[in-house]
Amino acid sequence: HQPYNDLFEYLLLLSESNNNNNMNLLNCLIHSFFQWKTQSNKTIAIPHIDENLISDLILKKLPIKFLQDFCEIFKISKDNLLFLLRTLIFYPLNSPSYKRALNIIVKFNYQLEFSPDEILLPLILQTKDHLIHVYMDKKPQLEGYVLELLDYLYEGGGKKIREILSNQFNIRNLNLNKKALGKLAVRYWNILGNEQTEKYPNLSTLQHRRTLSYLINVKYFENIEEKTMSDEAWNELIE
Repeated sequence: HQPYNDLFEYLLLLSESNNNNNMNLLNCLIHSFFQWKTQSNKTIAIPHIDENLISDLILKKLPIKFLQDFCEIFKISKDNLLFLLRTLIFYPLNSPSYKRALNIIVKFNYQLEFSPDEILLPLILQTKDHLIHVYMDKKPQLEGYVLELLDYLYEGGGKKIREILSNQFNIRNLNLNKKALGKLAVRYWNILGNEQTEKYPNLSTLQHRRTLSYLINVKYFENIEEKTMSDEAWNELIE
């Protein structure tokens, strides 16, 4: 048990600070332990370690880049890790705890282990662009997943959004900013949709409606407050 106990104590100590020296020591320590474990012919049982200390390291202290090795060394199961992460995802979206949880989820590629109402929908409904991009992680599968969810929300021209959220995802009493949500949906359609109108028909329709609205408001009524794109962008759009 002693090698594991010693390693854990050092991890606790070094994780108290994120300075470069500690990062280098953590990297060296974990790498050396892996090497020793691989080369050793002895089978050493992993000791029982206080679950609160493990949780504290995973959720607060240990740099994320070391977590995969940490979970491998101490045999933290996927189910256990998902359970711990679910304790953080209901924190405010701008909180350090939430952002850490999201980055851990992305590091382990666990995005699809969570239902839409747990992570993706709150990010979409609060138009957290940066965090949505973190979630997608430049992976086509996840980009498509985001588009599919947005397309589903805009069934019936967007008139059923509250009904869909309530009936399908148990999200009620929402202070929904439809204008901001529409802008976000069209933005992702333009960036990721690749004109796949048959695959995402509702987003395609939404874009056409917003384009028409732009034409009426800006070109005819010159309503500057409602202007959502530059004249140059408009000219490119209608060419």
